[in-house]
Amino acid sequence: MFLMSAGSSDFVSAAWRSEAEESKRGENESLCCCEYVAEDSGQRSHILGCCCNCVDFDLVCTRLITCRAIDRRNIDGMLIAFQDRLRLPWRGGAKRISPAAVAPAFIVPLMLGLATLNSKTAIVLMLTLVGFTIWGMQLAKRTATRTNFFLSWLVFSVFYMIIIFEFQVPLLELAPEENYALMFFSCAALYCLYSAKTLSPLNLVSAQYGTTPKDELPGIAEASSGEEQAEAQTTLQMESVLSLDDDEVVDMDTAERSGLMHGQPNICEICRKVTPRRAYHCPVCGTCVKRRDHHSYWLNCCIGERNYVWYIVGLALSEIALLLGANLTLTSICHPFMAVRPLGYPVLLPDDCSEVFEGFELGISFVVACYALLISAYIAFILSRQAYLWWKGTTLHEYKRASNAGGRNRIWSNWRAILK
Repeated sequence: MFLMSAGSSDFVSAAWRSEAEESKRGENESLCCCEYVAEDSGQRSHILGCCCNCVDFDLVCTRLITCRAIDRRNIDGMLIAFQDRLRLPWRGGAKRISPAAVAPAFIVPLMLGLATLNSKTAIVLMLTLVGFTIWGMQLAKRTATRTNFFLSWLVFSVFYMIIIFEFQVPLLELAPEENYALMFFSCAALYCLYSAKTLSPLNLVSAQYGTTPKDELPGIAEASSGEEQAEAQTTLQMESVLSLDDDEVVDMDTAERSGLMHGQPNICEICRKVTPRRAYHCPVCGTCVKRRDHHSYWLNCCIGERNYVWYIVGLALSEIALLLGANLTLTSICHPFMAVRPLGYPVLLPDDCSEVFEGFELGISFVVACYALLISAYIAFILSRQAYLWWKGTTLHEYKRASNAGGRNRIWSNWRAILK
């Protein structure tokens, strides 16, 4: 009996073991190539679970490897999870970093490094950069997207240009006062642009002069009591204008031009707030801006009444710093010649730069100088346009509104409609 019971127990244990192996084999057969059964918990896990632990990311990887259709919802969920988990350790809690703000930190040095290979590669990359910038700006304007991509691109471009100039350009061929002058103009330009950025909330109609409440977003606050009184007064005057006899009724534009509403504030048709004159709604900021000129994507803010002067001065100083830095770099790595000698100080210009791609140090310095000249050409265009608008006594926003109302682009619009 003892032998029979022992044999039966061995048989039961062997059967149980074989059944467990079969179930485990069947479970393993249902696993994808990136999954496994964890020995400690016995649950199905993904090899990338330790990095992301994101179900949408697992599904996207599995369908990509198995060549199956990927659901758009899984891609959106994966991107949202990545964006939410991309954080920087910070006091009081980790701060989330936008991928658009991090991308230029890798794109700018990669582009500058590849451009040092040869002249043809540098030309192709510079033209690609111009095309990409134009396309990105048009896309942001068309979709009215508020993004930190261009601001981050500007910051990292300035940072890398300063690093290259201070550590790669042969400073032994430069006079100390030239380096000091470049640093002065650079720091002054950065200070003015930073001031234009920090003063931008004061341009908002709902913003208070000095500080903005921390518990509300700029442009979302309700109208103040003074604005409500002005709006009520404007409404009464509008009703009085509309209550005229039929032969005396005039439209609101005619009434405003004739002085019936002289001194009265306007009402924004989008945010429905009482606004001062020459204040226009910015679709990117989502609120009205006092004396709005345009929305600068490079500073990620609107240029208006309170920061316009800082913006123009910052651009002018940036133009001087970029031209000076490019000239000092090119005359250091190329064969220079003396152009003029005002007040006994020689002004050099580059002559022969055919040997700059023979070494990485010379090549990266030459590429950064060309990059600075490219940016300076763009800033010169902006300054020329602003000078013309100042001479006309208008802003860029008002000039575009007048152009659209006057039908200056009607011929081009008709041809574009025909070609479609």
